[in-house]
Amino acid sequence: MSVKAVLRFVNYKITRDPDGEKTWRARCVSGDEEECGAESMVFGSDDPPADWMAEHTATTGHQRFQRIYEDYALVEKAE
Repeated sequence: MSVKAVLRFVNYKITRDPDGEKTWRARCVSGDEEECGAESMVFGSDDPPADWMAEHTATTGHQRFQRIYEDYALVEKAE
Protein backbone atom coordinates (compact mmCIF):
# COMPACT_ATOMS: atom_id res chain seq x y z
CA MET A 1 0.00 0.00 0.00
CA SER A 2 1.37 3.39 -0.98
CA VAL A 3 0.59 6.48 1.07
CA LYS A 4 1.10 9.96 -0.28
CA ALA A 5 1.47 12.93 2.01
CA VAL A 6 1.79 16.62 1.40
CA LEU A 7 3.75 18.46 4.02
CA ARG A 8 3.30 22.19 4.37
CA PHE A 9 5.44 24.20 6.70
CA VAL A 10 3.85 27.09 8.49
CA ASN A 11 5.79 29.95 10.01
CA TYR A 12 4.66 31.25 13.36
CA LYS A 13 5.51 34.43 15.18
CA ILE A 14 5.80 34.59 18.94
CA THR A 15 5.14 37.84 20.73
CA ARG A 16 4.75 38.95 24.32
CA ASP A 17 1.13 38.90 25.50
CA PRO A 18 0.38 42.52 26.42
CA ASP A 19 -2.32 41.34 28.84
CA GLY A 20 -0.04 38.83 30.56
CA GLU A 21 1.76 39.50 33.81
CA LYS A 22 5.55 39.92 33.80
CA THR A 23 7.50 38.88 36.89
CA TRP A 24 11.09 39.04 38.09
CA ARG A 25 12.93 37.32 40.94
CA ALA A 26 16.45 36.32 41.87
CA ARG A 27 18.04 33.24 43.43
CA CYS A 28 21.48 33.01 45.03
CA VAL A 29 23.56 30.28 43.40
CA SER A 30 26.79 31.05 45.27
CA GLY A 31 28.55 28.19 47.00
CA ASP A 32 31.23 25.60 46.31
CA GLU A 33 29.67 22.28 47.29
CA GLU A 34 26.06 23.44 47.51
CA GLU A 35 24.22 26.55 46.32
CA CYS A 36 22.96 29.04 48.91
CA GLY A 37 19.48 28.85 47.36
CA ALA A 38 18.09 32.00 48.99
CA GLU A 39 15.39 33.57 46.79
CA SER A 40 13.85 36.99 46.54
CA MET A 41 10.12 37.46 46.43
CA VAL A 42 8.42 37.69 43.03
CA PHE A 43 8.14 41.29 41.83
CA GLY A 44 6.50 43.18 38.98
CA SER A 45 9.72 44.88 37.84
CA ASP A 46 13.46 44.15 37.83
CA ASP A 47 14.50 46.85 40.32
CA PRO A 48 13.41 45.10 43.57
CA PRO A 49 15.28 41.84 42.76
CA ALA A 50 18.40 43.91 41.99
CA ASP A 51 18.06 45.60 45.38
CA TRP A 52 17.59 42.18 47.01
CA MET A 53 20.75 40.84 45.33
CA ALA A 54 22.77 43.85 46.51
CA GLU A 55 21.47 43.43 50.07
CA HIS A 56 22.13 39.67 50.03
CA THR A 57 25.70 40.30 48.80
CA ALA A 58 26.28 42.93 51.50
CA THR A 59 25.03 40.51 54.18
CA THR A 60 26.60 37.25 52.99
CA GLY A 61 29.37 38.14 50.53
CA HIS A 62 27.67 35.94 47.91
CA GLN A 63 28.09 37.30 44.40
CA ARG A 64 26.50 34.82 42.00
CA PHE A 65 22.77 34.93 41.24
CA GLN A 66 20.26 33.50 38.80
CA ARG A 67 17.89 36.17 37.51
CA ILE A 68 14.49 34.77 36.61
CA TYR A 69 12.11 36.60 34.30
CA GLU A 70 8.72 35.18 33.31
CA ASP A 71 6.07 36.43 30.94
CA TYR A 72 3.27 35.14 28.74
CA ALA A 73 3.52 34.69 24.99
CA LEU A 74 1.13 34.59 22.07
CA VAL A 75 1.78 32.30 19.09
CA GLU A 76 0.17 33.25 15.79
CA LYS A 77 0.61 32.22 12.18
CA ALA A 78 3.00 34.57 10.44
CA GLU A 79 1.58 36.30 7.40
